[in-house]
Amino acid sequence: MTTLAQYDRLRREIVEATRIDELLPILDEIEHLKLYAKQIEDQELLADAAAYQLKAERKIGMVIAAAKKAGHFREGRPKKNGSSPEPFPAATLADVGVNKKLSVRAQKAATISQQAFERMVQATRERVASGKAKIISAPLAHGAGRVTNADDLDFSPTPPWATRALIELVLPAAGIDPASLKQSNAWEPSCGEGHMAEPLAEYFGTVWATDIHDYGYGTPDYDFIHRRPDPPEGIDWIITNPPFEDRVIKFMLRALELARVGVGIFLQLRYLEGVGRYNHVFKDRPPTLVAPFVERVPLLMGQYDPEASTTTAFMWLVWVKGAPPHAPFWIPPGQRESLTRPDDAARFTAHPVIRREQFNPETGEVTTEAA
Repeated sequence: MTTLAQYDRLRREIVEATRIDELLPILDEIEHLKLYAKQIEDQELLADAAAYQLKAERKIGMVIAAAKKAGHFREGRPKKNGSSPEPFPAATLADVGVNKKLSVRAQKAATISQQAFERMVQATRERVASGKAKIISAPLAHGAGRVTNADDLDFSPTPPWATRALIELVLPAAGIDPASLKQSNAWEPSCGEGHMAEPLAEYFGTVWATDIHDYGYGTPDYDFIHRRPDPPEGIDWIITNPPFEDRVIKFMLRALELARVGVGIFLQLRYLEGVGRYNHVFKDRPPTLVAPFVERVPLLMGQYDPEASTTTAFMWLVWVKGAPPHAPFWIPPGQRESLTRPDDAARFTAHPVIRREQFNPETGEVTTEAA
């Protein structure tokens, strides 16, 4: 069978599938196509495989959602409450061959709007076809795989309204007047495509944006943890959504070392826990302010979707040099609506983000070439 005919068959099978056991063999076939494409160095074939992988995983997520609603799956292990076991207990996803990583990717994919999903598929296909990326797995969820550079570090764009909440609500609670920031500078050292650096530029006089990879925004090839090359001089604020897990501690320590005035770190709420983070950071360097979001801040791996949802809790951690710890500050609900701007969807779903000065909100056109 020709590759074109094979993809046409896969497309039909994905659309027509109604059960997980129909979709898992499709994913296996796609994996074989990816391996074949890599062997013959065919980027177009690899890009097609990446796109079909996304579509198959999204369909699995939809099937899971429907099955859960019908009560066909149970969550986690059976409860040990002393009662007799159910005569016909519901299956788990593992029972039907869906491992944890696939489950996360698929269910997150199913929550994305169709329009945003199609944009993501197209962006994924273009990046793979260009040869600037390689396939790890689908770009869908926190901690899951995505299309990325070979050694990419957790590209998970922060919704612009969450950064504005830091400036307009959290910093005032820490004693910082947002109006004073026009006389200050900020550094975003894991800028990705500019999703946090652009909102920061609305408030700060100068914003430096760097990343270890080249996403088309800011200065690439900057290793923040190892200070290669030398960092800019006279940095007032360092504000970022850092890479995950063990690199969080390194990012926090480096930011606290380099910033003259303050540091803002956007993290999942769970990062307040952990012996390692306590011993290395919080014990001797408690934040000035812990500011959890009351409403959820939806993040997706590899792209920003203004219509996405999540169950993950996020917060801002803020350190102001010389300021003692404050009581926690809860970021009140309603910020997603009040701090989202009319042109956010157009600007921040672009790859990379369209800079404010280059975008005409009346016509929706980019007025100059993106930097």
